[in-house]
Amino acid sequence: MKKISRRNFLKAAGLAMAAVGLTACGSSSSSSTAASAGGAASAAPTSGPKMGGTLRFAYGSPIATPGYTPRASGNAAVFYLNLAYDNLFTYDVDGNRVPRLATEWVFDEAEPSITWTLREGVQFADGEPFNAEAVKANIEEYQANNRTEVANIASCEVIDDTHIKMVLAQVNSSTLESVGFFVYYMSPKAIANPSSLDAGTCGTGPFQLSEFENNAYAIYTRNDNYWEEGKPYLDSVEITVISEPTTMSTAFQAGEYDIISVGDMSPMIKQELTGAGIYIEERNTNGVGIETVGLIPNSAIDSPWADARVRRAMCYAIDMDAINAAFMMGTAQLTDQWAVPGAVTYNDELTHFTYNPERAKELLAEAGYADGFDTKINAISSLSDMMTAIGNMLTEVGIRCQINQVDAATQNQLMLEGTWEGLMPHYATVSPDLGLYMGRHLDANGAYYAPGIQHPEKEMELLEAIRGCVDETEKHELEKELQAAIYDAETGSCLFGRPLFINSASSFKYDYVIDDFSRMSFSASWDLSGCWLNL
Repeated sequence: MKKISRRNFLKAAGLAMAAVGLTACGSSSSSSTAASAGGAASAAPTSGPKMGGTLRFAYGSPIATPGYTPRASGNAAVFYLNLAYDNLFTYDVDGNRVPRLATEWVFDEAEPSITWTLREGVQFADGEPFNAEAVKANIEEYQANNRTEVANIASCEVIDDTHIKMVLAQVNSSTLESVGFFVYYMSPKAIANPSSLDAGTCGTGPFQLSEFENNAYAIYTRNDNYWEEGKPYLDSVEITVISEPTTMSTAFQAGEYDIISVGDMSPMIKQELTGAGIYIEERNTNGVGIETVGLIPNSAIDSPWADARVRRAMCYAIDMDAINAAFMMGTAQLTDQWAVPGAVTYNDELTHFTYNPERAKELLAEAGYADGFDTKINAISSLSDMMTAIGNMLTEVGIRCQINQVDAATQNQLMLEGTWEGLMPHYATVSPDLGLYMGRHLDANGAYYAPGIQHPEKEMELLEAIRGCVDETEKHELEKELQAAIYDAETGSCLFGRPLFINSASSFKYDYVIDDFSRMSFSASWDLSGCWLNL
């Protein structure tokens, strides 16, 4: 089959979200043996990983910049990056740090600095060596793009090809993870020509981008320069963007995809796939890197949302028990702060929000909005029904909501630029290191949502105290203080609005997809280098 036909097919599948069989297009050998409609292909016993084949992946979120890593942010974008790029370390299924491009690291609190020992013999896809100079070039490129992950690096000192010291501006217990995990390394030649990465990649990862169309599809093929001997096993990975969950599920059950990432998919669809008994569900089970879903107001714009009393009124007006029963079949785990109940940073002692519409009206009147006001909720289609129900609850207390349906790409842009009006969904990664993960939203130069919220002095001082604390017990106490400063029902700033529930994002796959690890730990640490198809 001609290449152009394959490209046009994937484009149609992504844009129209049609349930059209990829198997009819004569793709690679793995695709031609896909399951029949409604059933899984039989996985015959095998002695070990098999080489070859194409993994057909349906994913709900697009990426606008697949190759220039400093401009790619968010867990959805990072999934694409992990196919073509590497970081210095990643995480295993238990949440432990695992070496990638770095084999060792030493944090010197006294200097302060981090010294990295780099893996030898690694090349970028263009043949350029991965070394300390390449690390320095990437750190400086991230700094030029004002990424907060590298803001604490005062200088990079190249010791030799395999050793580099990053001197820190101040002691920050989060810098090790922010630099080691969230920076993805590009070839220095590609950095010198950023436009080459608009629709291409040049990293050290197992695959490199060969075809791409924003909001439609991305095709990655094996990187022959990959540093892990014998990997990757797959010839290619084809990602088709399907933002409508029902369409994705239907196509998957028809055997058109090998694996799907269901994200915010309806619990009814998840139950349908689970109940079929022929698909394998993968989900995060260790609680590390899971995500909360909330509703965040834009408090940076001159509007009623700039008043903390209005933000607290919103939190009192939402009946989360009713939302859970109606839309999550009562299965969702609820939370009211940036942590999972029972976690070391969860504050049990703050005043918790309850459903109290009368209190919401009182707060609106105190803020000067006794007659209410008009606002928007910006939401993608998979959340529109839930957001409509929440909008009706808010309207009852005087916060009159119009639902503005946006696609995933627009939602991501609003998040990064801070330009949404009114409310939008807030996705927050949960980790014991609140200074790092909340900091990426709360910091004035944060990577996500930060331009759209206020940055009060008290919260910023607590954030800096947490970042500078190296004693774990003391750090967790400071983190609980920060939770109270933001989420206390009577005095909190409610900068991030109302957390709603823990996102039970899952992947479903056929049993012939082996070792994909798509949902076993951090959603941002997916690794398909060892994935293979038992066909």
